[in-house]
Amino acid sequence: MDERNKQQKLSLGILLILIAATLSSLGQLAWKFGADGVGSYAIILYAIGFVAAGAGMFVMMAAFRYGEVSILQPMMSLGFALSIVLGALFLNESITWYKLLGTGFIIVGSILLGIEGNEEKI
Repeated sequence: MDERNKQQKLSLGILLILIAATLSSLGQLAWKFGADGVGSYAIILYAIGFVAAGAGMFVMMAAFRYGEVSILQPMMSLGFALSIVLGALFLNESITWYKLLGTGFIIVGSILLGIEGNEEKI
C-alpha cells in the first residue's frame, strides 16, 4: 500500500473515531437527562442514550479497520473533552481551570497521536 493511501485510510479512521466519541458523549448526556427524569420520559431518554452509545461503539469498530488501535483508541478520550462542553451547555456545569487544563492535555495528546500516525515508520 502506498503512503498516500495509508494516510487517507488513517484520516478516515480518525474521522470515524471522532464521530464515535461524539455519539458516546451524546449517549451519556441522554443518560444523565434520563437519570433526572421520571417515568416513561426517563425510559425514552435511556433508550436514546443506549442507541447513541451503541452506534458510537459500532462506528469505533469500523474505524479500527483504517488505522492502528494504538493511535485510534486513545482518541476516543476526546469524548471526555466534549462531555465537559456538553455539561456546561446543557447541565449548567462549571468549567474550571482544572477541567480546561485536563481537556488541553487530552486534545494535545490526540493531536500528537494523529501526527505520529501520519509519520512514516522507520
